[in-house]
Amino acid sequence: MQYPIAIPTAYDRFRASVYRFVKWPYLTLTLCGYLFIAIIVGLYLNKSPIYKSELELVLPGTGASASVAIDDVGQVVSQTSAPFSAGGFNPRVNYKEMLLSRGVLNLASEKTDLSKAQFGQPKIKLTEQTSILAISITGSSAIQAQHKAQSLYESLQAELDRLRADEVTRRDMSIQGVLDEYRVRLNSARANVLEFQEGAFLVSQAQFDLLVNSLQSIKEKQVYLHAEAKNLRDYSFGLSKNLGVSAGLAGKAFVLQSDTEFRGLLNELNASTSLLSEYKSRWGSGHPKVIAEQLRFDASKKALLARSNEIAGPHAANTFSSLDLEMNPKRAQMFADLIEAVSRAEGIEAELADLSRSELLFNDQLKIYARESAVLDKLQREFDLAEAIFTSAAARLEASKADVFASYPVVQLLTAPSLPTEIHSPITALGLAAGLVGIIFITSGVTVLCNRRRIIKVLLKRS
Repeated sequence: MQYPIAIPTAYDRFRASVYRFVKWPYLTLTLCGYLFIAIIVGLYLNKSPIYKSELELVLPGTGASASVAIDDVGQVVSQTSAPFSAGGFNPRVNYKEMLLSRGVLNLASEKTDLSKAQFGQPKIKLTEQTSILAISITGSSAIQAQHKAQSLYESLQAELDRLRADEVTRRDMSIQGVLDEYRVRLNSARANVLEFQEGAFLVSQAQFDLLVNSLQSIKEKQVYLHAEAKNLRDYSFGLSKNLGVSAGLAGKAFVLQSDTEFRGLLNELNASTSLLSEYKSRWGSGHPKVIAEQLRFDASKKALLARSNEIAGPHAANTFSSLDLEMNPKRAQMFADLIEAVSRAEGIEAELADLSRSELLFNDQLKIYARESAVLDKLQREFDLAEAIFTSAAARLEASKADVFASYPVVQLLTAPSLPTEIHSPITALGLAAGLVGIIFITSGVTVLCNRRRIIKVLLKRS
């Protein structure tokens, strides 16, 4: 059976072209790819705007130290090492993990009245060769992003304060137990010292040292006084020898010279002696005036001897009957020096006797104190050791309270949380560029796929 040949019209040719184009599978693939890219770009450009707030934290690079010296107690040293001095860890990494920890994020979300999912997680960047942490966090508005960044910083500081306080508390608890043991030892050592002091003559080492110093002073003073006494004895002996009188007679001379009646009788005797000598030389011994003056002389001498015996004892007048100390002041001064020297020598000898008795007493006390001093010194050393240990532990405890940044270094706000002025996401240019790049990739892929046979033939011919 033969069919007639039909000549297609222009409409038939158009319908055939449309059919071939629609039935082409690569076209469907291309259109679907374009549609997918358009949907993705549309969703990106139509999402809610996001703002990003940034802040920077810095850790100081040097430590701090302080030393305080207390008289009669010791020295307290407080030292905070640099956070980067230990090579085992980097505190910036610790702080980064703390910023991403559940506790800090929960506390920050509570401050902003947002759920943990709504608050999100910050992005943290550690700058090499620095101690800076760059932090960024997003929000649905500029104010919210800034508030979230500030809350995150405050939450980190609150968590650090909590950790530091917990460290100090636990350290105090551990050291306090040791302090209680040291305190018991200190009280026991103090009780031993007090018990010994209550039953002993020696209550302190200062008392023993004072006794030794006093005994040494007594011995030194005895040597000095012996020399001074010998000097005075030699001086008084020389004066007595030159004057021809002893110190006792010199004293009696001053007694007689101070008596008015004796001095009157002495003057009477001197006057009578003078007249008697004159009369004898003029008239001889048998003249009546000579005899009368002789009787006057004898009576004066007898009265003078009687007055001398009454005041100064027998034989004193025989020595000083012709001596007038007022007429010879230098001799009177020598008499006074003789009396003073003898008196001072006797006083020094009496003082030496007292010092000898004191030396014997101190020597007896020193024997007792020496035995007790050894025991007291042993007890005092035990007490000083216990006190030093207790004081050192207490000082370390107080110093550790001040050293709160040892385990958790101080962190400072280098730049405050920024207030975003531009939308961080979505970015229209970025979305369109991404869509254009996607269209180019899909078109290029489909084109290569459609012409793969031709491309293979060309490659085979070249090979």
